[in-house]
Amino acid sequence: MQGRIVGMCQANPPFRAISNLAGVPLTTVYNTMKKYKCFGTVQTEQKTRQPPIMTTQDIQELDCIITQGLCLTVSQVTDLLTHQVFTQTIQHKIHKLGKQSCIASKKPYLQCLLAFAHAHCHWTINDWAWVIWTDKLAFELGKKVIWSICGGHLKRSGN
Repeated sequence: MQGRIVGMCQANPPFRAISNLAGVPLTTVYNTMKKYKCFGTVQTEQKTRQPPIMTTQDIQELDCIITQGLCLTVSQVTDLLTHQVFTQTIQHKIHKLGKQSCIASKKPYLQCLLAFAHAHCHWTINDWAWVIWTDKLAFELGKKVIWSICGGHLKRSGN
């Protein structure tokens, strides 16, 4: 549109006539011609942007660290990366990767249960009669942060 306005102005008609022909406000014609006379063109220059903080290689490294199944906080992940990045940047990149943080529940203490079973395997029925049985169970929830894909099942390897 701006190039068309400049082309019309080179024939020297009044700005109001150009405004009516082009169907744009008079101020648009005036500002376009002012910009053309000042800079010699109406094309805007490409804006220079700051280079990205994390390269694609850094993002792949971040994804690899997260998907290893280690229970790491964001600050620990930041320390594992090759160059210094703010933790807020890591959080944004993790979110863009489609990952989310959640709290993993601890597994029941299987070693403790096995030790209890071995310790009491010689008990008789009369010994067990003195034990009060109840339906109540108590589980302790862990507070370790793990990362998983949004909507996906949580899978952890190791402990």
